[in-house]
Amino acid sequence: MEKLSPLAPPPDWTRLDQFQETITREEFVQLINTLYSPTGAFWRYTIINGNELTIYSDVEHNELLYRLRLAPDQESQLPLKANWVSCIKTKGNGSSDPKPLKGLVICLDPGHIGGKWAKMEERFFQIGSDPPVIEAELNMNVCRRAAHFLEEAGARVVWTKKNYEPVTDLRPADLRADALSLLFPFESQENLPYRFSDEIEKKISLTAERLFYRNAEIRARAEIVNRFNPDLTICVHFNADKWSDHPTREELVQKSKLVVFVNGNYSEEELVFDDQKWDLLYKLLSRTSVPEAEVSEAVAKEMELVWNYPPESYNNWSAAYKVGKSPYVFARNLLANRIYHCPVVFIEGPYMNAVDAYDRIIAGDYDGNKNINGKSFKSIFVEYAEIITQGIISWATSKEGIVVEK
Repeated sequence: MEKLSPLAPPPDWTRLDQFQETITREEFVQLINTLYSPTGAFWRYTIINGNELTIYSDVEHNELLYRLRLAPDQESQLPLKANWVSCIKTKGNGSSDPKPLKGLVICLDPGHIGGKWAKMEERFFQIGSDPPVIEAELNMNVCRRAAHFLEEAGARVVWTKKNYEPVTDLRPADLRADALSLLFPFESQENLPYRFSDEIEKKISLTAERLFYRNAEIRARAEIVNRFNPDLTICVHFNADKWSDHPTREELVQKSKLVVFVNGNYSEEELVFDDQKWDLLYKLLSRTSVPEAEVSEAVAKEMELVWNYPPESYNNWSAAYKVGKSPYVFARNLLANRIYHCPVVFIEGPYMNAVDAYDRIIAGDYDGNKNINGKSFKSIFVEYAEIITQGIISWATSKEGIVVEK
């Protein structure tokens, strides 16, 4: 019986058949060791014998999941049978072209739900009588601006959502049984009491809520993304540093830090689940890693030029792993950048609770410039959208740029 992540459907292993003999052993090993499983956890579930990779559900190698045939070295230049083929090519249009993104389909994914769900998501705070900061609204502001700029540059823009309602039809009450399975994994639900103590009921409720907004919502968005099959998906977020439940202006942190995530760095705890083994293999074999890395580095370069905030470091956090040349780009196994079956760039913007961003955030979105604390600023949401757009344009028009063909 396959071991599955919460709410994950059983993977269809036959969908990997299209990738048989499309990648050499050398390239496969290199991608696993440098991006997808730098700790080596993936190898605990596999055996390579010549050019055949066998994947198991268990570390004892008793429960077979799939066999992948790797391409012979001498055939490594054969056309790939993947959905995503990255090839070096000079696009005819340069940065002076008025429509440098013509032909690209870009999906915008504004992070979080917002609206009446914002407090449940823990993406809401308010200092005194200042306007409340609701991250979903900030992300939506950026995406609305970015959509305009990207379309002006010739891209076709699609969305995962455009309002403050959930994409998923599920609600926390629908996920009680799933919450019980997580909290009592070794108990049959028939043996559990109908009603628990108030403390346990609170844990059940919180677990169901988190399954709703962290899991069911992302899985519903993935269905939209994978149906559109865009050339690129941009997940837009603002970041924050830890602080108290009742913040004051005195608690604002002094400086924002920036980060962009690509898919990778699957942990040993995550690879216990067979759906995550499948997701890793699908992302690796469909070659999303090169465009993800290149667009991420191009966007990160624009972030540094415009905002000049330092990068995150994550020295004591194993979930993020530094990859590539840019100090701002890290590999992380987030649900969105794992189950969206296209190149995904997951951007964390300035800290909502930092001195350098807070007053600009509560000023809202606006055209032109506004005086904020004695300095003239354009809207932080316009800036963020310009950063995204210019990063993608720089990538798409670079003579060394990767053109993604489907």
